[in-house]
Amino acid sequence: MSRRTETGTLAGHSGTPIEALQEAFRVLSGAGSLKEESARFRSVIGDYFRGDEVRLLRRTTGEWESMGGGPEGTAGALPSPAAGVAGASALEGESVRIVQRLADGSDVGVVLLRGGSGNPYTESDLITLRLFLTVFENAYREMIARRNEKDLIFSLNHRVLQLNSLIDTGIEVSKITGSAPPHHLALERAASLTNASKGVLRVTRGGRTEEEGWFPHGGAPEGGAPGSGGISTGFDFGGETYTFQLFDKESRNGIIPFDETDQLLLDALSKQVHASLENLYLHQEALEKQKIEQDIAVAASIQQRILPKSLPVIEGYDIAGVNIPSKSVGGDYYDCIPLPDGRFALVIADVAGKGVPAALLVSSFHAYLTAYLEADLPLVELAKRLNRVISRASTEDKFITGFFALLTPSSGFLETLSAGHNPVFLRRTDGTLQELILGGIPLGMLDMDFPYQSETLTLGKGERLLLYTDGIPEATDPRQRLYDEDFPLRDFVSGKVPDRAGTFIEELIADVKKYTGSAPQNDDITALYLMKL
Repeated sequence: MSRRTETGTLAGHSGTPIEALQEAFRVLSGAGSLKEESARFRSVIGDYFRGDEVRLLRRTTGEWESMGGGPEGTAGALPSPAAGVAGASALEGESVRIVQRLADGSDVGVVLLRGGSGNPYTESDLITLRLFLTVFENAYREMIARRNEKDLIFSLNHRVLQLNSLIDTGIEVSKITGSAPPHHLALERAASLTNASKGVLRVTRGGRTEEEGWFPHGGAPEGGAPGSGGISTGFDFGGETYTFQLFDKESRNGIIPFDETDQLLLDALSKQVHASLENLYLHQEALEKQKIEQDIAVAASIQQRILPKSLPVIEGYDIAGVNIPSKSVGGDYYDCIPLPDGRFALVIADVAGKGVPAALLVSSFHAYLTAYLEADLPLVELAKRLNRVISRASTEDKFITGFFALLTPSSGFLETLSAGHNPVFLRRTDGTLQELILGGIPLGMLDMDFPYQSETLTLGKGERLLLYTDGIPEATDPRQRLYDEDFPLRDFVSGKVPDRAGTFIEELIADVKKYTGSAPQNDDITALYLMKL
């Protein structure tokens, strides 16, 4: 006989049935597990139905399992809920049987049996038991919600930790100088962030492994290849393929599959390594470029010391020159050098090619030329010696065209020699133009005693001499047409007779620049102009 008051409250409980159910919910919701909640539920039901036997069972996918109060076989008579229905019940006089669907999809069943003589169970007892079971289900739902909330908070905290670690790793990986290569550091951090027990990094080129690194360190793990269920990512850089692989994600429950976040972390680290390698490459390129620019600056400084800052004053003559390199350093050279015997050596030269190699050869040419002029060698012998030393000091694709003239100022006597250079123009008093081309092959083209020839002439009052390099006649406009084709240089020399040599040079350069317009200068421009007053 159940011990209930006339108001239907629990024995020992002075409140209403609603209050009894509320108290039951408070007791049940304090449980930390289904096992603990089941024990509390049986205690609550036992207090309400004093002297009756309470059996509690649970079914997930298979057979019913006892959760206390009686043997599992008791479940044989439990009713089965209809499709789509959350519960079922049966009232059979001396027993009440109820099944309730829980929030996790499992079923819980309660069997209530009379423990001795007493009145049969009534519909009211069935409703009361169903209400208590509903309280049980609500308390269980709340427990699951608390557990999910706890898991969510833990997951969020773990994701925040992973994000912070990813940011720290990104900063460490992006360092241009570090204690370890960025791809090795990324492998260690990726394994740590994803709880992978094993990882491998491979760098391959054309299908051949160039580099391989394992985590933990020390080579491939013992016992063969890592387990299945790994994740991987990679990228291509510099003709090489970088591949990261992680295996065997560890947890408190053993090895578990990697999740989507693990793949995202690995992909993010891979992208950071890719960016770091690109930054490192660009940094090294910048350092190399800086070094080259420093070398070029040194070469340009040396070349500026070789080229004349000002030309000597020659009594009875006016002379002017110009050099405009197409790059920071050029391959053109010109000078007017006073000789001990009162003569002057007029020289112009053009090295095949541009840039630092050409500038270095110009430096060698200047040194040898100065030495041979001081030795007072005949012009033909000077050319022969220059040809030999330049041939031995340069590569096969490097040679120098040049023009040499020895001027005796008092008489206007001029001895000239062309080493494969552009024709030098001599404008006579009557306006006729003479081309000076006699000489021989460019210097350094053949390592042999080539028979150079010189020619002599005399400059009269008002006569003019133009030495130049091919940067002037071969200057191009935006449509790649040549200056000399549209405006022949010989016509300019013949038609221009200013009072000063500097004026001629200025007008010549201005005419060339007007023709080329916005087109880039593709060769050095050098000229030397001498006129007899």
